[in-house]
Order: sequence, then structure tokens, then C-alpha cells
Amino acid sequence: MKISSVGVFMGSQSGDNPRYVEAAEALGKRIAQNELRLVYGAGKDGLMGATAYSAMAAGGKVLGISPRNLAEEAVHSSEITQLIEVDTMTERKQLLMDNSDVFIVLPGGFGTLEEIAQVISWSKIHIHNKPLALFNINGFYDKLWSWIHEVYKSNFVSEHDMKYIQMFNNMDDMFDYLENFEG
Repeated sequence: MKISSVGVFMGSQSGDNPRYVEAAEALGKRIAQNELRLVYGAGKDGLMGATAYSAMAAGGKVLGISPRNLAEEAVHSSEITQLIEVDTMTERKQLLMDNSDVFIVLPGGFGTLEEIAQVISWSKIHIHNKPLALFNINGFYDKLWSWIHEVYKSNFVSEHDMKYIQMFNNMDDMFDYLENFEG
């Protein structure tokens, strides 16, 4: 699969483990080194800020998409390649989805969970055929992955649908999956 833009969903907070920030910074750097564009929710703090600033520091391109009501929490337009402001979260999610070829998920909270669910459900109903990779830093997604497999074993999700979501403990395997994905 030809990838030019990577949508990354993640927390606007840093979480309680320094490994989350380290992984976010490493991911931003890797995206830039691979000459890919980072597409994200435009936050300046937490894992969002760590990923974006790392990508920019490594010479990458970053597209941030922020609802106007969160403008105070958004990165300044001079700090990234492009900032798009929208009126609603719905518009934000649509543009995040439209501007990304693949998705990576770092640790995050309820907003991140909602984004995971939307990407998965939209692939199931054929709105897109883009893969999603859970970046399982320090076992963060172990319980969610267990639930996803329970849903699959209980025949609520098909084997075909499962190929659109995978979980990875290291970045090399994750990028290998995304670069070789065939929908």
C-alpha cells in the first residue's frame, strides 16, 4: 500500500508513564524520516504535542485539524506545516479520516477510544478500507485487544474485518503491516 499520510490518534495528556511520551516522540520522528505527513488533532500538549513537535523537529510535514472551540488547546499555526480549524468535532474527524491513508493509535482516553471505534466501524460498512494499528506501549491496549478478540470469537466480527485492525508492540512490525496492507 502506498502511504503518504499517517493519521495518529492519541491523548492530549501525557499519561502516567514516561514511555508514552518517548513512544510518541519516536513515532513523530519515524513518520518524518519516512517522508510521510502526520495528520492529527492539532493538540499542543500531551502525546499530541510530543508527536507533532518531534515530527517537525525531524523535518517532517504535519497537518493539524482542530475545532474552533478547542483553539486554546491547539498548536499555533506557525509551529506545524498546516493547521485547519473547523466548526465541529464531526468535521474534525471527517477531515482526519479523509486526509489519512492509514491510522496509528497511541495511548489516550475517551476521545481516542471514540476515534478507534469510528475507524473500525467505518471500515466494516465500507466507507473506507484503511488499516488501523494499535501501538501497544507498555501493554496499554492489552485489555482492549482481548475484548476485540472476544467479539471476534463470539461471531460479532468477521475474519475479514479483523485484518483492518492489528496491535503491535514495536514500531518496525507496525510499519511493516501498514506498508504491506492490502484491503
